[in-house]
Amino acid sequence: MKKFWDTILGALLILYVISVNIMSGSRIAFSLPVVILGIVLIIYHSIKYKIKENSFLNKGLKVIKVFLCIGLICFLCIEGVIISYPKHNEKKDDYFLVLGAGLTNRTIPNSILRGRLDAAIECIKKNNSAYIVLSGGQGADEDLPESHAMSKYLEERGVDKNKIIIEDMSRDTNQNFKYSKEKIEKHSQKSLDEVNVKIITTDFHAFRSSILAKRNGYINFDNYSSPTTWYLIPITYTREAFAVIKSELFDKA
Repeated sequence: MKKFWDTILGALLILYVISVNIMSGSRIAFSLPVVILGIVLIIYHSIKYKIKENSFLNKGLKVIKVFLCIGLICFLCIEGVIISYPKHNEKKDDYFLVLGAGLTNRTIPNSILRGRLDAAIECIKKNNSAYIVLSGGQGADEDLPESHAMSKYLEERGVDKNKIIIEDMSRDTNQNFKYSKEKIEKHSQKSLDEVNVKIITTDFHAFRSSILAKRNGYINFDNYSSPTTWYLIPITYTREAFAVIKSELFDKA
């Protein structure tokens, strides 16, 4: 069994991705890289003994393993920060900013986004003087902007449409904050540093959201996060570690 660990792990990764995509009813981000990793592990099993027989390739493999170990340590450190970051603040704020997360069947909020919207409903029930900013544009596989589908979801559950502010131009988290800032300042007739904003997202997303919020000029903000569905925890938290690196390197306000 020990000899086949790479094949078994590769097959499990592929089966996991197929399963979570079926269970969630929508395409889960980062699925393709995980499938590719699974395939690479299976291929590696079939050629690893030939590599070890070649001294040059074997030395190269050892170097790769060293870099993989370093990468794994960095990955675990980032995961530790993501997991431990504060995610649930009950403080009353002026605006609740709900970040988009994708649609199922082109028109319906997916399970992750529904969790965020349900969290927004919890917040507005505790503080009905606040306004809800729904941030999300239209993706290539969506029939309408995410924020429009989000608004429909909230209104069907009793949220006053006059309490909803739509931001429908953003295509990623950085733009969520950039364009929502404009909406909040226009609605409040105040500078962003004069209002309090509660960022509503999912637990795995709280740390990176806070980084991007600060980068876009948000000062008085806190987080209120919905829990990740259990079967999505491995793929969402793994993806988020790489997303944090990407945001640090490329996302600018």
